[in-house]
Amino acid sequence: MKRIDLHIHTTASDGSFTPSEVVEEAKKRDLVTIAITDHDTVAGVANAIERGKELGVEVIAGIELTTYYKDKRVDILGYQIDCNNQQLLEIIDNLQNSREFRARQILNKLSDLGIDLDFNKLKEISGDTGVGRPHIARLMIEEGYVQGMQEAFDNYLEDGGPAYVPKYQLKPEDAIKLIKGAGGIVVLPHPGVIADNEIVKELITCNGIDGIEVYYPKHTDQETNYYLSLAQKNNLIITGGSDCHGPANEDKYLLGTVEVPYELLEKLR
Repeated sequence: MKRIDLHIHTTASDGSFTPSEVVEEAKKRDLVTIAITDHDTVAGVANAIERGKELGVEVIAGIELTTYYKDKRVDILGYQIDCNNQQLLEIIDNLQNSREFRARQILNKLSDLGIDLDFNKLKEISGDTGVGRPHIARLMIEEGYVQGMQEAFDNYLEDGGPAYVPKYQLKPEDAIKLIKGAGGIVVLPHPGVIADNEIVKELITCNGIDGIEVYYPKHTDQETNYYLSLAQKNNLIITGGSDCHGPANEDKYLLGTVEVPYELLEKLR
């Protein structure tokens, strides 16, 4: 059976595999097609596609845009996008600049809590990508303030936590318009994580969603069956993926850990 994984992150956002390493790992795990869907950036796509051609792994250009709807975070996946689309790149640039401003605000809050972190060290961890909370958590671990990522988020960085700072917010309809403008297909990822099926229904009926990520590691069998039925009822594309962030991620969701039927790929195309 041909194996695919349509939800993967790299060091271009908050993953711990480089784009090339992701493809190499996919090859080891006998995956024939993967999608690079980094948060709010397409910086890792070109390298992954190039490495994929060398190893015989198909790489789909994707992105996961962070949006907010009714005060709840709702990510939006885009597949088969034009990574050179000017409007997309302009919005990504705005998002990345806002990330650095937000990171500095978070460090200020942490300093008030007795946790002093150096922004230059933070930039070394994030590299050329936008700074995010996972990078701050890793620096907190390196400096000995917490034992792991979960502790950093639970005690300081989670939404509403003592060091939390709201981020620059896109609306779902803005993200959808952006993805479609770049020639892409719009998919609602991990609807079970939203934890509000009324919002899920509103998004798929009112905002131009093309598909739903039905197969996802945190979905229960009951949730998988529910979203499968919802997708079929609304004639939506069905996708799935591991949401792999690499071995540094404490959830340990690695490539290929979710079985996604290969025939779904043809409908996505």
